[in-house]
Amino acid sequence: MKRAPDIPRLGREKVLEAAKLSNPEARFLVANYYAAQAQRKRADMQIRHLGDRELPYVLQYTADASAVMENQVQRALLRFAENTRVGQWCLSHVGVGPVISAGLLAHLDIEKAPTVGHFWRFAGLDPSLKWAKGQKRPYNADLKQVCWHLGKCAIRVSGRDDAVYGQLYRERKALLVARNDRGDFAERAKTFETRSADVKKILATGKLPAGNIDSQATRFVAKIFLSHLHAVWYFDHFKKPPPKPFATAILGHAHEIRVPNSEMFAGFDEAYYGRPKAA
Repeated sequence: MKRAPDIPRLGREKVLEAAKLSNPEARFLVANYYAAQAQRKRADMQIRHLGDRELPYVLQYTADASAVMENQVQRALLRFAENTRVGQWCLSHVGVGPVISAGLLAHLDIEKAPTVGHFWRFAGLDPSLKWAKGQKRPYNADLKQVCWHLGKCAIRVSGRDDAVYGQLYRERKALLVARNDRGDFAERAKTFETRSADVKKILATGKLPAGNIDSQATRFVAKIFLSHLHAVWYFDHFKKPPPKPFATAILGHAHEIRVPNSEMFAGFDEAYYGRPKAA
């Protein structure tokens, strides 16, 4: 959709200045981006519903202004993310754009995360976290939203062979669907809460609804991405390999998903895996 040209855009110099944003300032911009995106989607939907009727100018203006703000903030966040090697690593993956990259960099602090588990907990991706009524939320809601978008982006690029995390989503989804069909989640289905009559029928068969299976797959992708992000960020910052995730290091799981594009960090593969990346 063509947007109104009279709404101010950021000049090149102002975009370049975004590289100097502080983390709180970048967090503010990320939140603003998602707010503008939601506003633009609502306005566009209203416009579509009006059909061929003549539009009130203010409605079109609202849609256009929100879309322009999205685009301009995205340009600034791209510059912010590109300013570090870790940010460049995030951006190197198909489906991981400037808003998600900047959001992760601005919300996470490698100096406060000796293991990836700290990232997972802060992002609300640790299933052991319990949020009791009346207590402070035990995770960062804005960061959780960024990770949610990360999972959704993996879905959108899952048909591309060069999308590592998109392919990972497809593999995980297929595995979960097979387990669900086999009845592996029957116990979980008994405690699943819903008001939907259709979903209750599915649960009665000992299976989880498709939406839940999809959510599990996207959360898995987000956790793996955060694991890889923690590994390269820790190595880049501390100049030594980080502790491996508990499942790999302690439980001895044989299948380890190697960090893609790790060659961006010289010496990482030898330090982390004990061997260079295969040609």
